Amino acid sequence: MSETTIPPEKNLSHAEKELIKEPVPNATAVLVVGILSIIFCWCLGFIGLILGVVGLILGSKSKKLYSEDPNRYSVSSYKNLNAGYVCALIGTILSGLYVLLIVIGLIIGTSVLPFLPLEDIFRNY
Repeated sequence: MSETTIPPEKNLSHAEKELIKEPVPNATAVLVVGILSIIFCWCLGFIGLILGVVGLILGSKSKKLYSEDPNRYSVSSYKNLNAGYVCALIGTILSGLYVLLIVIGLIIGTSVLPFLPLEDIFRNY
């Protein structure tokens, strides 16, 4: 019976070395949460805002892990992490702007409401 031996790392091609490396922790999760934060940024604003903040927190922790030992993790998962981080940042900004618009609209709406002739409008109905 012959044993199969793993070839030394120096004989592996770049693609094979990339397959051996482990992915950055939470890279896929950050990407998914980042994309969802953009998708849900118009749903009351708060859903996208929460998802975006979660993506930014997970992404910053994972980037810190990658910067400590970049040779341990694969480059493709780091690119996914960066893409997810950017998506989470965009989703957070869009959601924040949407929430700000809602608040401004409520402030303007409630300050103008007492001056509207609502009795005259509803008297005809």
